[in-house]
Amino acid sequence: MTERTPEDFCGSTVHRTISLIGGKWTMLILWRLLEREHRYADLQRQVGDVSQKVLSAELKTLVQAGLVEREVNPTVPPQVTYRITPKGQSLDTVFTSLSRWGEAHLQE
Repeated sequence: MTERTPEDFCGSTVHRTISLIGGKWTMLILWRLLEREHRYADLQRQVGDVSQKVLSAELKTLVQAGLVEREVNPTVPPQVTYRITPKGQSLDTVFTSLSRWGEAHLQE
């Protein structure tokens, strides 16, 4: 096996993928949205101790990346619903692999 250098990692698809989904809250947001669609406030409760500012920024990034879809319902006050896109749904195998790895290696 050849040795990998930091330069190999920085230009790799692994690096770009981690940059997109590797944030502190990003994977938890995606995990919840893989279960079902959520309104903003419900998603914030489900994710945990995330601030509104951070959650909004993470969701905006995920929408721009095409992983999440945002729908604004024209009510007063407006209700915003987030759902996973087919592109985001394709990450389900990643989460399944991470879960299996954790079960195998993170036993107490």
